[in-house]
Amino acid sequence: MQLPRISVVVPCRGHADELRACLGMLHQQVESPAYEVIVVDSAADPAVASVAGEFSNVRLISDQSGLYPGAARNRGAQEAHGDCLAFIDADCIPEPRWLAAGFAALQAGTLVAGGAVLDAHPFHPVAVSDNLLQFTDFSPRRPDGPASHIPTCNFAIRRAAFVELGGFAADLPLCEDGLFSTAAAARWPDGIRFVSAMRVRHAGRTTLPAFWEHQRRFGFYRGRGGSRLGRAAYQRWGRWRIFAVPIICVRLSYLIRRTAQWDPLRLLPVVLLLPILLSGLVVWAGAFRQGCRAAAGPSQ
Repeated sequence: MQLPRISVVVPCRGHADELRACLGMLHQQVESPAYEVIVVDSAADPAVASVAGEFSNVRLISDQSGLYPGAARNRGAQEAHGDCLAFIDADCIPEPRWLAAGFAALQAGTLVAGGAVLDAHPFHPVAVSDNLLQFTDFSPRRPDGPASHIPTCNFAIRRAAFVELGGFAADLPLCEDGLFSTAAAARWPDGIRFVSAMRVRHAGRTTLPAFWEHQRRFGFYRGRGGSRLGRAAYQRWGRWRIFAVPIICVRLSYLIRRTAQWDPLRLLPVVLLLPILLSGLVVWAGAFRQGCRAAAGPSQ
């Protein structure tokens, strides 16, 4: 049996139905080197085990301790046999050349590679809004080139580089990819690259409560971890209520500018979805302030 050149790690907690779609497309990768797939189930879910058992090339690691995503990815990396690692989330569907494109980028000298994140539900207003707020920088029409951040739902790295950086933060429920990207960019300023051929489709949240809850958690941990992300100034100013509106305006402006730059035809959906987007930004900004205050200490 040929040893894998690249190991794909899929952290999973619930999402059994989504996992089936993810593993189905991982089973159909083309032009890729020998690879293995490792599912790390952090809830010891029988449904997840059943889905993983449907695929002969999948190795399941079951853990009942409720691992955070970073810890689950680290666990999978520890068990991996490949000299390259790829990470994808259970609620993502890779396109057929995803793995080949990521491996080719690493073989060409890139240390960390990531690519486009598309909509798994392109006509669902909440799911599309969820992805717009998370993945503005990862349009399929963005040109290949240097990147400052790679999301862990679409991520490839040389194993030696992963080990050198010590893996992902294991104690955070969110934002561990931002911390890892910050550390990687500091260590290798030219080593992170966007690769448009690495394409996955992400299933965004499909209900407003789930969308708002995700934005709340995301905003809080971005605020609390600002200094760890190399942006301590965010924490100094973000804890003041008066800056909530400017923060919302900055994020919305960034979304619109990036969309206009890389995918201008998508500006119309952005306008049509503006009420949903603004509601998410308001929730995010409020939670960001709470996170900044938590980082500053009880006296703030």
